[in-house]
Amino acid sequence: MSQYPDEMGAWWSEFPGSDRASWLSPSPTSFGPMAPAQEGVRGAVSRRALKHRVIIPPGKRERAKREAVAEWRRQTITAIREPSLKSGVITLGSGFGGTGKTDVAVTLAAIYAAARPSDRVILADSNDDMPHGYIRLGGTPVEALPHHQRTLSIRGFYQACTEGSIKVYADLRDAVAWLQGVAVIRGDTADECIGVDFGEVEYQAVLEFLQCMSNIVINDGGTGLFAKLQVGTLLHGDKYVFVTEASQLGYWSIGQVFSRYRNYEGEKERPLTEAEMKHLRGLMDEATIVVDKFIETDPEQVRWHTRICESFEGTQVSVVATPWDQALANRVALDLGAVAPETLDAKLAMAEVVLRGVDRANRRRQGLPEEEAEAAGNGQWDPAEPPRWYSQPVPPPGMPEPQETPNGAVPEPHEMPNGAVPEPQEMPNGAVPDPQEMPNGAEAGRPAEELYAEASGHPDDAVRPRWPDSH
Repeated sequence: MSQYPDEMGAWWSEFPGSDRASWLSPSPTSFGPMAPAQEGVRGAVSRRALKHRVIIPPGKRERAKREAVAEWRRQTITAIREPSLKSGVITLGSGFGGTGKTDVAVTLAAIYAAARPSDRVILADSNDDMPHGYIRLGGTPVEALPHHQRTLSIRGFYQACTEGSIKVYADLRDAVAWLQGVAVIRGDTADECIGVDFGEVEYQAVLEFLQCMSNIVINDGGTGLFAKLQVGTLLHGDKYVFVTEASQLGYWSIGQVFSRYRNYEGEKERPLTEAEMKHLRGLMDEATIVVDKFIETDPEQVRWHTRICESFEGTQVSVVATPWDQALANRVALDLGAVAPETLDAKLAMAEVVLRGVDRANRRRQGLPEEEAEAAGNGQWDPAEPPRWYSQPVPPPGMPEPQETPNGAVPEPHEMPNGAVPEPQEMPNGAVPDPQEMPNGAEAGRPAEELYAEASGHPDDAVRPRWPDSH
């Protein structure tokens, strides 16, 4: 439990590798010993004094900051617990490997299992060749276990369903791995994939069974545009989470993936129906883009993150940046209690935004009234949130602050004094730019890839390319 009554709340695990985890809600400020000061000169003195068991309380400014953070965390956890979900399917995807897709999947599963203990949360790993999610949640490497001690993989689970050996929830509970409160249907190892096909039909059979047995299903889908199960998992999903990085490649992959699925009509042997194409477009229109492993001190990452946020302004696509953290490195079991507070806050914000989208789809499916969807494409959160979270987009470099008029009012961007028409801006050599040659992709005859490559050489360019069909 919390040692001090004014602590901001924390993630707690019973012990490393435990199958139990919970969220300790932050306690309102009350009488009792305060947590030691951590910031400024007072914090430096406090760290030395703690060695002699002397507590230096924080100053007024630090106490106010802690209370603001604690209040935000209380509101966020409450928002995660609020939706009453009968069944929701979250599908994760990425444009290339190494973006942190599995890390995001297991983090969402662990947060929902801890914050919503009455719900049944299942992580289904449909990646081939390696049970990544199972390992990231602390599972024993499958190769080290004899076959009779291995929990069911996604292919094995499908075979058990078709053979009738899994009929009720008790059968599922005993057949899968339980890690950090999450029921994990692991991915197949390379030898388990041999001779056993697993496509959209098999996935749909598994999903229909899981939806009857759980409240939240998180599917760690394939990587890339042409993954075998990518389209199939999307057709049966309620929320699409696309994981990428703040780089030129990450920026380009968003345009490629979203454009493909918004215009996808199926294959020759499996054309999509009009309802399926509408469903795919709806998922893209309300997707959440997670920019993982974000380093806010890296100017290059800041610039590309800003471009990603700007590309979805005015849409219902939400953009969330989660920082890189050593505690979340690859091959390390997930322990949210070991991450930095800023990282945990960003993960909680991500989980709240994703679950809000699932709840909206669940209400739509049941014919219930939906909450008004906000244009969350700028990635910003509620005003009650403390300033400068990693999930908040960084302002573009060199962006001037709005100038105030003598009476204190800020002029409208399209209004000039006395109704005058603004003159065209001059180029450094005195030439006036041709309005038909714009760097946003309007110039005819130039492919999008060339424009994106050109954009990387002009960091101060205020005009950026728009995604195809993103508005």
